[in-house]
Order: sequence, then structure tokens, then C-alpha cells
Amino acid sequence: MKKLLYVAVALLLVVNIAHAGPLLWRGPKTAPKGKPIFMVGFGYTKTDKSYNWTDEEWTDIANDNQTTVINSHFMLGYAPINNWEVMAHIPVMYKSRDTLSSFGLQDIWIKTRYNLLGGKTTPYLTGVAAVRIPTASEEADIPLDDMTLDFAFGALLMQTFNPVIIHLKAAYWLNGKTAVNADLGDDIEIIFKPEYVFTPKVKAFLNFEWVETFRNIYEDGSEQENSEKRRLTVSPGIVAQPVAGLSIRPKLLYPIEAVNKGGSNFTWKIGLDIWYVPK
Repeated sequence: MKKLLYVAVALLLVVNIAHAGPLLWRGPKTAPKGKPIFMVGFGYTKTDKSYNWTDEEWTDIANDNQTTVINSHFMLGYAPINNWEVMAHIPVMYKSRDTLSSFGLQDIWIKTRYNLLGGKTTPYLTGVAAVRIPTASEEADIPLDDMTLDFAFGALLMQTFNPVIIHLKAAYWLNGKTAVNADLGDDIEIIFKPEYVFTPKVKAFLNFEWVETFRNIYEDGSEQENSEKRRLTVSPGIVAQPVAGLSIRPKLLYPIEAVNKGGSNFTWKIGLDIWYVPK
């Protein structure tokens, strides 16, 4: 019983770590052979809501228990041949809550993408796969990541209907075991994003992201009650391309509380993505 309680506490510490997201960054077009790829994303938010399973509603977290989160996510990549990219994701995060704070590396990613089809008269389709390697510190006062070995695969589809571009993306995360030998629930992520092209250098978008997280599983095979999560997040934003290959994307992330459930969440989040992909 004591061991089971220890596992439950450990799982609760990482149950709200964000999964998915940057796996499906960018559209399905890949960089030309021999070209590098650079990307960085910044975000700021405050975890101020907690889900009450008894009343099935979101409640405010007391000010002293709210967590401020500042994150940056660096991506470096390369296209060895046409249609194929390999890249490394290096996420860094700062968290603070009351008198506690943590700053450091999260779990890093190795990712690859291959463009299967695409052209002027056909939609673009690209497959993606990734592995997330536990590199976050186990000594952090506030956990920065879940520190599990995870695998993911997905696909990105894009079709142009001038001046509108439609993106449809989907992925599945196979989340691994924690240090206390318990399985974190897998994630399913689906993104629908329409873009409107105002000029060749300016686009507006509205991103709908759905993430469904299954229950955690204890070592004895039983499920952790109320550990599942659902997240529907709407993100309006713009993409500016001041020079060829460079894109700047400010955005606002807004979770839909009427749909979401489980864990804790933010009321809003601001983000800024900057990437360079040579033509």
C-alpha cells in the first residue's frame, strides 16, 4: 500500500507536463537537400486552474500555489536529401511557485520527417517520427518534464485553396515508464488549422489542437483514477515573412474549459515562434 501511494504521488507530480505540441511544428513542406533548419519557440503562462473531478468543473488555484512558466524550445535540423529532414529539439524551461523554482533542460527530442507527396496540383503529405529522451533533472524542485523514454509517429497534410490553406495533422505518443516503474498514459493529438494568405509575406491562422491523454497505469496493471486528460486549445495568430526563409509567428493560446478536463491548466498563454528554412 505504501509503495502504491508513493507511485501515485510521483505520477501526480508529472501528470500536468505538456506532451505533443512541437512534434507537429511547421507544415509538411521539407527543406531542400543540404539545407539547415533553425527554429525557436518562446512561451509565457501561469498555471492557475485545477480540474475538480467531483464537481466536473475547473476551479481557480490560490495565488500562492499558481505556477509561472517561461519556456523556450530550440530546434536544429538538416535535410540530408530532398524530402527528408532530421532534427534535434532542445527545450528549456523556468518554473516558479511560491518559494520554489526550477530552471533547466527538459527531455530532448530526436525527430525525423519525410515528405511522401506534394506539388502544384496535389496536396502535401509528410510523415513524422520522434523519440523523447529523458534528460530533465530529477532533483528539480518543480518537475520540468516527465523523464520517460517516449516514442511518437504522425502525419501532416496540407491543401491549398487560394487564398486559404488547410492543415490537418495527427500524431500518437507512446509514453514510457517513470522512475517508479509506472506507465504514463499515451497521447493522441489532432490539429486542424486554416490559414488565410493576405500577401506573400503575411498570413493569419486559427489553430485548433485536440490532445487526449489516457490514464496512467500502475506497475500492478491497475489504472490511476482521474489521471486522464482532455485538451482543446484554440490559437489565433499571424505569420510574417520579412525575408525569404524567415518566419515570425506570434500567437495566443486559449483552452476551451467546457471541453477540457483533468489535471491543471492555464487561462491563457502567449507564444512566439521564429524559424528559418532556406528555400
